[in-house]
Amino acid sequence: MGKRVLTGLMFLAIAFVLSGCWNYRSLDELGIVVGIAVDYDKETKMFLVDYEIADLVGADKQSPIQSRIVRSEGKTIFDAARNAKRKEEDRLYFGSANTVVVSHQLAKEMGLRPVLDWILRDAECRETVNVVISQEETAANLLETTEGYKGIISVAINQIVREDKKVTASGVNRKVFELYGSIHSKKNSAVVPAMHKKMCVSRKIPELNGVGILKGDKLIGYLSPEQTKYLLYVIEKDAGGLITLSVTDMETDDITLEVFKHLVDKSISFEDDKIKVKIKTKTYVGVAENLASLPMRDKEVVRKLERAAEEKMKTSIEDVVSTLQQDFRTDVFGFGEMIYRRNLKLWQQLEPHWDQIFPTVEVEVSSKVEIISSAYIK
Repeated sequence: MGKRVLTGLMFLAIAFVLSGCWNYRSLDELGIVVGIAVDYDKETKMFLVDYEIADLVGADKQSPIQSRIVRSEGKTIFDAARNAKRKEEDRLYFGSANTVVVSHQLAKEMGLRPVLDWILRDAECRETVNVVISQEETAANLLETTEGYKGIISVAINQIVREDKKVTASGVNRKVFELYGSIHSKKNSAVVPAMHKKMCVSRKIPELNGVGILKGDKLIGYLSPEQTKYLLYVIEKDAGGLITLSVTDMETDDITLEVFKHLVDKSISFEDDKIKVKIKTKTYVGVAENLASLPMRDKEVVRKLERAAEEKMKTSIEDVVSTLQQDFRTDVFGFGEMIYRRNLKLWQQLEPHWDQIFPTVEVEVSSKVEIISSAYIK
């Protein structure tokens, strides 16, 4: 009987110790960070960090949540985060942050390592935070809002980069853990969304503007939105977007094809000391615009349009491959990683000289386009 009582008391004591939240803090004690912009001042050798904080005061169904910016500086990014408490009544909370904007200057000269390192190590930050390169003068400029703007700019940026691959395929969505994995893999490179501000009616708003190319963790250049689309058709299996063509003498493209499904297959071979990569794509599309007034009930006309789209896909992919091989000399396609996974012994021979070998890789592209909807107007 005594043992049962003692055991019951022990379980009761454990229940009291283990119940509850070890770090509980109420909302009115937190400054909820939704976005971060990171710059670096070379003169002072300090990180300048802007935090977009959700302002919950007065928010209701009629009045959306607004935000405010808090700026801090520090010798490291974490130092800047802690220093923000000097001017804030509440401690900053990073568990809800969804976007980190990095200045192009910092990405080129210092690289993304300081940003990725802090986010992945910090207990509050999520590894699913989206990373964006600012093409504005500073990263902070991208988070600036104009008078009358309603909402949270970091949330808008996050939604743009998350949804674009399916809609226009002019950018990518890259989370912290994905970037870290890419630049520490055999690729040692990555692509990251790039954004600038563009005038829209009476104010400037953020706009996705292609991707930045990373060699290691450093920014070495950009691809335009159009180039990015055909890069995605090689490195992504479910990219969407539109393919526009000109089949008449009109000044503008007169056919628009909407991508419903896109498949890609890559294979690599090594013969006679020559590396050859075959890229095969198959794209299912629908006719979204027919300004050329083509008779879409005519099977031969449909097949001619498919062949034109196949040629556009093929040449555009070849152009992007050439740009990355000759201009950037950076293997974001992961050709080297393909060799590593399929023939480790061969990769060990090639790896020390891969930067010189990659531009010489022979790439053969073949594309198949199938029109599955003509959107015929009765």
